[in-house]
Amino acid sequence: MHALKLSLLYILIGIAGYSISANADPLIVGIAPSIPDPLPQIEPVTQTTIKKALSKKKTVQETVNVPTHEIVPSKTEAWQAIFDYLEDKTGLEFQFKLARSQLDFELKLAKGYYDLAYITPLQFVAFHDYPGYKAIAKRKAQPIRGMIFVKRNGPINTLSELRGATIAFPGLLNFPASVAPRESLHRLNFNIIPRFLSSEKQVFYEVEQDLFIAGGGTQAGFDAQTQEIQNSLKIIWSSPGFTPHAFVAHPRIPFFSINKLQRAMVRMNKRDEGKALLPYIFVKNGFEVARDSDWNEINQIDLNTLNGAPKKVQVPEPKIGT
Repeated sequence: MHALKLSLLYILIGIAGYSISANADPLIVGIAPSIPDPLPQIEPVTQTTIKKALSKKKTVQETVNVPTHEIVPSKTEAWQAIFDYLEDKTGLEFQFKLARSQLDFELKLAKGYYDLAYITPLQFVAFHDYPGYKAIAKRKAQPIRGMIFVKRNGPINTLSELRGATIAFPGLLNFPASVAPRESLHRLNFNIIPRFLSSEKQVFYEVEQDLFIAGGGTQAGFDAQTQEIQNSLKIIWSSPGFTPHAFVAHPRIPFFSINKLQRAMVRMNKRDEGKALLPYIFVKNGFEVARDSDWNEINQIDLNTLNGAPKKVQVPEPKIGT
């Protein structure tokens, strides 16, 4: 009898969960604007040919890249394809809304506008307590790593040669390319002088132009540069791994909907149609279920110290009558 009651309870819960997803408004989804644009996933095919030198009686071996005709989706297209796939697998309805800017995105997070969002570790820490976003998934076995790079034919070959040097970074709060490498160096008591530029692309350009001796970035940012810039630079150090971006849900989202979404995300890497979409959003090994505690290490980062903010000085209150 007890088993029968439990079975009926599970059936009712399932029906309730289905009715919620079937009748609810679309879930509004946002993506952090700092997420990079998709990159080509098909490796260029190289073709080696032997040709006769015109002025000398010898042969010359020449290697050229053969076009692969890959159509790379835009960021909007890549993420829309992800949510279309998840709609099909969960029965939920998603409305993907691209933010106008980083400020616009974070203001909407602060107001609880998004039902679901894919956000940076710093944003997760900032909006976890209020409005209360909870982690539901993250990239599997793919932590965030920053890096330091220099000119390939320049005077620097190892990180130790940059102690006390001025290094360019893309902004104070760019977590992968700026916060992660600077925090890692800070933990190593490795002192540098950071200089902040407008974008990661600008950092690569100015190091390539010898305006800075070194710069901070990410592998994805490096891969997005022109072949000429890539060939002129070299990576000399990568940071330890940090917990990656968080896929989060607002507290108002029902448990049943979250559970469906988690199952579909975890299974994406096991289905050909899902697996094909993941590289364009920089996910190599699929997703895994996440817990809020996965980002505890990010809480330990003191941004005021890291960004060189002046420390508050405690001024003693004057004693009356003296």
